Amino acid sequence: MKKFNMIVKEETLDNGLHVILVKKPGYYRSLFMLAVDAGGFDIEQSYHNLHLHHRSGCAHFLEHQMFRLHGQDITDQFAQMQASTNAFTTYNKTAYYFQTTADIEAPLHLLFDFVEELDIDTQSVNKEKGIILSEYDMYQQQPEQRLFKETWKSLYVEHPLRYDVLGTPEDIAHMRVEDLKTFYHYNYDPSKLTLVGITGQDIDKIMDIIKENQIRHPSSLNGKVKRVIHDEPTTCARSDFSCTMDISTPFVCIGYKQKPETDIHLAIQKDQCIQMALDAAMTSLNPCYQSWLDEEIMTNINGAECDIHIDHSAVLFYAQTHYPQAYIKLVEKMSKQLVQGIDPTIFQAIKARALAQMIRGFDSFEDLAVDLLEAHISGYDHWQQYEMISKLSVEQINTYLKTLDLDHPTVTTIQPKNM
Repeated sequence: MKKFNMIVKEETLDNGLHVILVKKPGYYRSLFMLAVDAGGFDIEQSYHNLHLHHRSGCAHFLEHQMFRLHGQDITDQFAQMQASTNAFTTYNKTAYYFQTTADIEAPLHLLFDFVEELDIDTQSVNKEKGIILSEYDMYQQQPEQRLFKETWKSLYVEHPLRYDVLGTPEDIAHMRVEDLKTFYHYNYDPSKLTLVGITGQDIDKIMDIIKENQIRHPSSLNGKVKRVIHDEPTTCARSDFSCTMDISTPFVCIGYKQKPETDIHLAIQKDQCIQMALDAAMTSLNPCYQSWLDEEIMTNINGAECDIHIDHSAVLFYAQTHYPQAYIKLVEKMSKQLVQGIDPTIFQAIKARALAQMIRGFDSFEDLAVDLLEAHISGYDHWQQYEMISKLSVEQINTYLKTLDLDHPTVTTIQPKNM
């Protein structure tokens, strides 16, 4: 099928591997991303009558360990094939990918080989602990990272969002080979893998290469491994949190806990609508924005984001500010105005901005691959997003804005140590 001047081929193989191939005619570059449907959220899982409890940070720890095959670092092997490789872990997925302008067959086989074959031992795991603990400490010293981390911990009582993707220092320090092997067995099965390929090459030929490769990787699971998310109270874990760091200007984040949506398609639409309204209210589209900067109520480090999903939902306002209390009052006032709806005269501007952003995403290999992965893992059609935004009306946005819950806020503040 053809989508936005791209040819798309999508298929689920006999072993459960889901393949999405996108041909961009005239391009010499190729990117292939192989993702596991498991990330920081996957601390508790169920498989038939078996309840699995993993250490926090298992997904991220395993990502670090996976770049070994037969005792060798595979990064050099990719380089010899004129390909670069990397990986990342989010709350709901772990992805491994390579990019190249050369032939893709050899690096594609290598991508499958190192992801679908575990090669770890006690020595490599123990060595990795220090590396990941150092990474954890590094993020702890970054004010924006710390700001969001503490906000999620304040918002959620039960949801795994309260844990860092890296896990807790205690779980990282006590990670064992057995822990990682168990996590790997239940989450790296082909039936839980998705491959996205974006290339200018023949995708029919590439699909044949993938099918031939996957013959030697049968599924070992006979059912679904499900993520367990416990019921979350409407109240926040804590109403406020404050700490000090080596910074010159304070940071503030105000989070409003929302009720999750029951349907993923409604969640995606609501997320898009509320984000558009936030962009209208808290960016240069708002005539007051420049005065907020001039009065130092906020610096250039600021933003407003929503995260509406079927198991968690929240709206966040954040900024580096010389006047934290003034910023908090500004957000409280702006939030109440948002519930009343947005000005119809600005609607077309934010709609055009949203459509332009999506088109730019189609032109970025990395963004398109991640968006396609996210859509497949979450259960919606990414290609329909453009049509959904095109059909949005200001009345729809205002209807969603009226559902915003401002009764469950939390405030996170990071102050300079000398204040």
